[in-house]
Amino acid sequence: MNKTAVYALCALGSAAMVLPAVSPAAEAARMVRAGIITDIHHTSKADSATRKYSASLDKLQVFMDTMAAEKPAFIIELGDMVDTLAEGTDPAQNLAQVEKIFTSFNGPTYHVLGNHEFDNLTREVFLSSITNTGIEKGQTYYSWDAGGVHFVVLDADYTPQQPHRPYDMNTPEDSFWTWKDTFVPPQEIEWLREDLKKADMPTVVFTHQNLDRVDDQDHTIKNAAEVRKVLEEDGQVLAVISGHDHQGGYSNIKGIHYIVLHGNVGVNDYRTWEATSNTEGFDKKEDNQFALLEISKGEGKEYQLMLHGYGRQPSYSLKREL
Repeated sequence: MNKTAVYALCALGSAAMVLPAVSPAAEAARMVRAGIITDIHHTSKADSATRKYSASLDKLQVFMDTMAAEKPAFIIELGDMVDTLAEGTDPAQNLAQVEKIFTSFNGPTYHVLGNHEFDNLTREVFLSSITNTGIEKGQTYYSWDAGGVHFVVLDADYTPQQPHRPYDMNTPEDSFWTWKDTFVPPQEIEWLREDLKKADMPTVVFTHQNLDRVDDQDHTIKNAAEVRKVLEEDGQVLAVISGHDHQGGYSNIKGIHYIVLHGNVGVNDYRTWEATSNTEGFDKKEDNQFALLEISKGEGKEYQLMLHGYGRQPSYSLKREL
């Protein structure tokens, strides 16, 4: 039987946090470390009560500087790297700016497709403008191995209605998707099933939209239950890490840890956004949510996941026995 445990290390992370010293035994058990950020939302739009768009590049640079010091095996962003633009601005230029910073990391870099990527850009332009290390251009769901762990990226930017069209830039003549309607199509689910079977190792899955809630919830992939079943049947999935819902969250379903990271763009407590429009006192370190994930091998078939949160991102200590 799978056994799991979770401990919230802190209610709030700290952008300036110093990771605890690691014992030689713990160092030997560590398998891999990864830097994770989500919902950067680089755009020319005016700031709002909850989103400091104008600081997106500065905040991303804090993440990059932190990862340069921590030296994880790779970094990944979980979607919505860009956002709808103000009229008269160049979406391709904004994408180029944020991608240049993100890929300056001295190591592999990966992307997950969000919904805002296609607000102002065609699918062809967006996919040709980003780089996933070692992955064929244009591939939106894919996998790789690092440190004895298998990592999977899923793409839920498809319409629930058949023929499950992939998101592309809406036009006045053909506005065919909304951010609430996302779906993992049959061919991708079959690919996922086969990929997990071939990997035969502990696995972490990355998505933009959420997999841990009822299918009809706004932020949830509309066939989330079907996708979860594939992960559960595989028996080796440690965790699913997502973005999209900027308030974040955690749940455990049948032994698999589901972590929703806080959106990097946020500046105020999500729950009070209707009551405040004050973004004074903004600090690009404290108002900057991202995480460093460490996966270690425990005794027997046990694995430990340490999620070190920065900014308001909570930290977690998670255990999973396969």
